[in-house]
This record gives sequence, structure tokens and C-alpha cells, in this order.
Amino acid sequence: MTSARPTAPRPLAWVGLLGAAALFLAGCTNDSVPAKQSTGKATASLEAAGPRADAFRDAVDSDVSDFEARILSDGRVTPQELESAHEQVRRCLADSGLGIEYDPDGGFSLPALDGEYPDDFFENSDPILRAGEKRFDEYVTFLFEETRRNPQKLDDAKITVACLRGAGLVGADYTERQWRKDYDADTLPFGDFDEAWTACRLDPLGLWREG
Repeated sequence: MTSARPTAPRPLAWVGLLGAAALFLAGCTNDSVPAKQSTGKATASLEAAGPRADAFRDAVDSDVSDFEARILSDGRVTPQELESAHEQVRRCLADSGLGIEYDPDGGFSLPALDGEYPDDFFENSDPILRAGEKRFDEYVTFLFEETRRNPQKLDDAKITVACLRGAGLVGADYTERQWRKDYDADTLPFGDFDEAWTACRLDPLGLWREG
């Protein structure tokens, strides 16, 4: 979560946000989802999930909301369903004076709608966000991004190293074993903000990301 913080925050503005938080769940009542086969929490055919069928099944069989179960029960998350989940979280946060801006590459920022950022802003906003995600987006975004990035669940080191070699970030002698070691130790032989590395990290197979 990121957000710009003014130089002189006014803590009193947070009182209104905390008061709104008490009404958080009451305002999150529209749980519509793009039409698809209605299955409740019963796991339908998960053929569409391919090698990730177990991940979808585990999500549906866990303590997931009916809203998410309806999205996940066919083994896929469409862009429309992803946006539906994001919109529900967005509405819930707005009830508490918060906004959320999703990055197409993943991640998000969590600003205050009134522009006020007391010192305990993130400490207090995090449980509000978690409550919204628990109801509408505990698994949707994660499974969407995982299946978009690597739908066949190929070995991550293998596809990432192949991408890094193709981008000229490492040589032909750079092994998958070395990649795992460098990644775990945060000693990658290139900058964290290198655009080619960002592309390989997010989309090693070149399936969706432009540029």
C-alpha cells in the first residue's frame, strides 16, 4: 500500500474515518457478480483451471464468501469478474472514507478520500481493507494474476531464467539454481527497477503485458 502523505497531517480527520468504519459492513450490500453458472459453494467442473484446479478447489472449499465462490467455482476468473471484486472492495472502502487504486501490473495504493493522513493512517486503514478483501477478494485477484502469468503452472525458475536470458539480463551460463539462490538472497545481478526485469517478473512468458 502506498500513498502520498502531506507534511502536516491533521489527526482529527481520522475520527470521521474510524466512525465510518463502524458502519463498514452495513454499506457493503451489493454483492452482484457477472452472470455465470450458479453453483453456490459447490465446486463445479474445474477443467478451465488446468494445473491450478487444486488452488481453485481449495479456495472454494475454504471459508470463502458466496460472492467469491460464484466467481471461482468454474475454475477461472475473467477480467470482468476481477473488476467486479475490485468494485465491491472499492465501495466498502469508500464507506469508511478510503479509496483504492489498482495497478494493472498488480498491487494497489490506498489513499484517503479527503486527503488527510494522520500518523496512524495505515495502522487503522489496513484492517478496513482486510475486511473488504475477506468478503470480496480473498482469492480472486491472486488467482487471476497467477493464471494470467503462468496458466500451465510451469516451473517458475525455468521460465524466469529463459526470459532473463532473452532480455540480455543474464548470460547463457546463468542457471536456474543460481536464480533461486540470488532471488532468495535478494542479490539479483541487475537493478530492481530495470524494466526488462519487471517484464520478466510479471510476465515471463510474454502472455499479456505490453511493453
